Amino acid sequence: MSTNNKKPLAVLISSILMASTASFSSSSLAQGAQTDEVEVIQVRGIRGSVVKSINAKRYANSIVDAVSSEDIGKFPDQNVAESLQRITGVSMSRNFGEGERISIRGTSENQNRTLLNGQAVGSADWWVDSSASRGFNYTMLPSEIVSGLEVYKSPEADIDEGSIGGTVIVKTRKPLDLDANKIAGSVIMQHSEVSGETDPQLAGLYSWKNDEESIGALVSVFRQERNLRRDGIEAWSWTHRDETLEDGTVVENVYTPGGGGSAMFTQGRVRTGFNFTLQYRPSDNMDVTFNALNSTLEANNANQNFLWLPGYGGSKYQSLDIVDHAKVGKFAQAGTLGLSPDGNNILDETKIRNSKLKTNSYDLKLIHDGEIWKSSYHIGVTEGSGGTQTDRSVGWEGNAVHSYNAQNVESIETSYAKDPADGKHWNLGFLRYDSNDALDKEYYGQTDFERAIDVAVFSKIKMGVKYRDHKRENVRLRSQTRTDLNWNLADYSFVAPSDFLSGIGTSGTLKSYAMTDLDKTRAAGDALSWQYDYLYDSNFAITEKILASYIKADIDADGMRGNLGVRLVETKQTTGAYVGPADAKVWQEEDKSYFDILPSINLAVDIEEDMILRFSAARVMTRPDYAAMTNATTYNTETRVGTGGNSNIDPYRATQFDVGYEWYFSDAGIFSSALFYKDLQSTLGENTQTETFDNVEIEISRPINGPAGTLKGIELGYQTELAEGFGIAANYTFVDGESKDLEGNDILIPGISEHTFNFSTYYENETYSGRISYNYRTGYDTGRAWPGYQDAYGQIDASFNYNINENITAVFEVINLTDEHTFSYQEEGVKQALTGVYKDGRRFMAGLRFSF
Repeated sequence: MSTNNKKPLAVLISSILMASTASFSSSSLAQGAQTDEVEVIQVRGIRGSVVKSINAKRYANSIVDAVSSEDIGKFPDQNVAESLQRITGVSMSRNFGEGERISIRGTSENQNRTLLNGQAVGSADWWVDSSASRGFNYTMLPSEIVSGLEVYKSPEADIDEGSIGGTVIVKTRKPLDLDANKIAGSVIMQHSEVSGETDPQLAGLYSWKNDEESIGALVSVFRQERNLRRDGIEAWSWTHRDETLEDGTVVENVYTPGGGGSAMFTQGRVRTGFNFTLQYRPSDNMDVTFNALNSTLEANNANQNFLWLPGYGGSKYQSLDIVDHAKVGKFAQAGTLGLSPDGNNILDETKIRNSKLKTNSYDLKLIHDGEIWKSSYHIGVTEGSGGTQTDRSVGWEGNAVHSYNAQNVESIETSYAKDPADGKHWNLGFLRYDSNDALDKEYYGQTDFERAIDVAVFSKIKMGVKYRDHKRENVRLRSQTRTDLNWNLADYSFVAPSDFLSGIGTSGTLKSYAMTDLDKTRAAGDALSWQYDYLYDSNFAITEKILASYIKADIDADGMRGNLGVRLVETKQTTGAYVGPADAKVWQEEDKSYFDILPSINLAVDIEEDMILRFSAARVMTRPDYAAMTNATTYNTETRVGTGGNSNIDPYRATQFDVGYEWYFSDAGIFSSALFYKDLQSTLGENTQTETFDNVEIEISRPINGPAGTLKGIELGYQTELAEGFGIAANYTFVDGESKDLEGNDILIPGISEHTFNFSTYYENETYSGRISYNYRTGYDTGRAWPGYQDAYGQIDASFNYNINENITAVFEVINLTDEHTFSYQEEGVKQALTGVYKDGRRFMAGLRFSF
């Protein structure tokens, strides 16, 4: 009997009950079962990308959103993360004006996974104080190699576990899917407004296949440069303290800062690499694909910051201007710092770093389509490595009465008894060299089997096993500190740029001081002899051996489709770090294992021919960040904040439910809505305590097993073509998260923006095309002591294309059209407790794309 005649919901319930006791007999196998419905889209351009993305969502069995390339080598955005943020429920965090990490449905960045063609991608970070995160760094992934993105918001049993928010699958192209001798590429120049630099962005692709279309090869190469500058006003470590003034007066429980400064960050980024794919298809029922990705990012950088540091050199406040604040009580909105009694109380610090990262992935997959069973075999290795090879800390010091004033929101004003721009006042207090090297490596192997069946409402069964051996290591070294060099800043300085901090801060903000000549200081420091030793507290090693198996059955009934499955996962982890007193550190390893049963069900019911109602339920889990899993600690003695780990924490676990409605009223038109609810059975909280390192008190945040919580929200999306060639897309996401701290107080769940909104409009004809996009998210708690709470942010981007002929297109793009800046403060509701206001500026891109 055909499944098309069955009552879908009733049969589904009875079938699930039957499946637990019935075995599949050979007589019940439908060798002639229907194949999956696939709609092939061959259109190009903006509208073509829209249609492909809508179809990917429409015909998916689970809750999926997609972004498709407009043409070969032409993704909607230069940065992949910036394309993802235009999907409902997806938020993006920017760093130095560029999209770096994403979060889905209010979850933090580390609670989502990014897979390249279904497999993990190793990544590291260039900043020496970066916490080792599971979140993927999208700056390592060039958009030119991407053919499409799929965001799975509801899991399927055959997709790797490890995400509470969602899983992003990045798809690359295969040579047998392209025309033989296909050539494509781009030559684009990018101008960064704040740095004033113009840099090349180059990419090229060549694809070949033989006449029989049995073997093909594809290679794409890229080289992208960017010289950036970010201007910022910073402060940190706002908290309640007992302050003793110079005259002996004690002011109890007053909310004061740990310090601050005017910072200029510069970086030269050079990203190079290639993607190579070799495909062999000797017959219609066999396909072998080898894929290699190599991406290298050179990210040499420097940060200059003229700091005011309460307590530096033993200095004390002469006076405090205290006001009553509705949330924190006694708030020190201004203060004057007296002289150091036996040293210096001002630090003009420069960091000069040599940084380099590498990401390599090598993947081999064989697919065999037999008469009954279809099988696949998959092995590979991925590795992210690198960090900061040399981190030079240059500390110019002086002693002078100075003050800060945080009365104005988004600004801190300072005054100094000595001119910060006169280098003669500042002598070298210390010079120190650090380094940080990270390794993120995974070997994996999996095998999958599937076949068509005809059992009740089930049309196909799929099962598989996967093994992963993951390693994450961090090695940090520190040299001796030189205090005997007798350098004076006047001999190693230049005047701050005239446009430094232009457009941010107020008239009293420090916008001119003697900045370090980077080349001269680097050369003088590198000529010295340095001896390195382990910075024991920041070294760790983690191994995870993960064995997973799954079974999934596809559902195909009259007006209904979907899947039902379960994934079983065993994780064995070993974490190692140095523990013990400072003069007697010993390496200690701890073992831990846990087992997860992760069932999932996805249903799509056709209400009408163009309307779909979706249901989903699943058990999900996320492993903690690597830096959170060990007893290692990262200290910053200048900003006096840091992060540490805890080897006793558990994974995040949740049960989630989704209901969605989709109306496909045209090829390029959709209205969608979704309700989601996540019951967080286990979460991680933050415990911030003062720890002493190098005789400096530092606020250290460590994770702890937290109480339960909930995430719930709604997604709304609308996309349509208003007239021939003219279309709009808009979406809105609301997320509400509830959790409590250990004392039972309501707290914010890190990463949640309550409201996220996207709007874009496009126009396209045979000659011209253009797009304007706006993205906005409300403020959110970062979950870290610094930067604390990130304020709301919105940005407009625009692009324009002119087709010179059918093979060559002139392109022009503007990122951050209205020159927005980012703003953060210590905690929600205390905007005067600034932790950072940054100006990254606009970026302009112009050039040519070609395809032959």
